[in-house]
Amino acid sequence: MPHGFDGAVLRVLGAKEHALTVRGVTRLAPHFTRVHFDAPTLFQQATDSPAAWIRLWIEDPMTGVDFQRAYTIAAADVSEARLEVDFLLHEPAGPASAWASSASAGDRVVAQSLGSTSFTPAPDTSGLVLIGDAAGVPAINSILRSLDPQMEVRVLLERSHEEDELIPLASHPGAVVSWVPRDGSGSLALAAAEILSPGTQVWAVGETGSLKALRPAVKERAAGNRKSIHVQAYWIEGRAMGKERRV
Repeated sequence: MPHGFDGAVLRVLGAKEHALTVRGVTRLAPHFTRVHFDAPTLFQQATDSPAAWIRLWIEDPMTGVDFQRAYTIAAADVSEARLEVDFLLHEPAGPASAWASSASAGDRVVAQSLGSTSFTPAPDTSGLVLIGDAAGVPAINSILRSLDPQMEVRVLLERSHEEDELIPLASHPGAVVSWVPRDGSGSLALAAAEILSPGTQVWAVGETGSLKALRPAVKERAAGNRKSIHVQAYWIEGRAMGKERRV
């Protein structure tokens, strides 16, 4: 596949391109779908760690442009070179959402692994709070599956639509889950302020505006060090995130 500038930069930095082939698709909720891939070479470079993510290059067939989007590895079987990626379907659909909504066995995309972050339990914390929204559920699920069953964890999720609550969440015996309706950028921060306490480890992902409002509450109430606080934007309301390249 021809490469644009961003793809070339990633290759210079050591991000090889890996072909992923669709094995099948499972609809997990009305607007949430899981794509199962064969990935014969990906795990020579990528790791299956909690909240790890990869870059997918998805072509817009109308324009001939490849769009790069980052997606969490929802599940993986490294020994079988297979992985699963969850896609939030939305309207108006972006290139990744449109592709996932019609994906079928045999379809192919290109993946790269470089710069992924992952979750690590912080030492000397009094508890864990996971904060996100529908787009962050795959990462939060991977974290929940990795935790000690004895750990107490609060999960706070912002919903833009009622059907967000139909997205399956990983089971954890110590998890308490609550949803808060999105009512502007401040609703998530208000809900978080009620459950954060000193010494809490906070892992938060979501919409940029919501996280901007959330940061002061995290800093004031959790009062943790940098290793115990992770806040990362996954999307921007009204804007597309990710790079593109001409093919």
